[in-house]
Amino acid sequence: MWRGLAVVAAVSLSLLGQGERYQVDPRFRSPSATLTTYWRALQDGDAEAVWECYADLRDPMPVPGMLWFLPATDELVLEEFRSLPVTAGRVMVTYEVRFTPRGTSEERSFRTADELVLERGEWRITRAVGEASMPEWDSTPGPVDI
Repeated sequence: MWRGLAVVAAVSLSLLGQGERYQVDPRFRSPSATLTTYWRALQDGDAEAVWECYADLRDPMPVPGMLWFLPATDELVLEEFRSLPVTAGRVMVTYEVRFTPRGTSEERSFRTADELVLERGEWRITRAVGEASMPEWDSTPGPVDI
């Protein structure tokens, strides 16, 4: 009986730790990393990377920050992150987006907020919060091809 129990224990212990290890994508390791990834994707016009930042794709309604919103930019920086834990694995983040529209030297900025959720060790955007506090919009004239 002891011998059979020892064999079962040895087999059980050999199976522990088996299986594929889950690797956390460094782009989503923290709320600020996820938001930086999201805004870089917007800047680059990379829709696939934008959708990777979301936890749930059921709500495709445009919100400030979507692809149609951001003009072509030379520089984009996120600053002044403020996090408020809502529940375990859920956080509200407010932050400032600073950008320089392509072809100008004028830096523009606005504050916005997002709710993020922790899923399998990665932070994803679950929904935008309210309207971004946008400055008065002043479109920058671009080159015209004739």
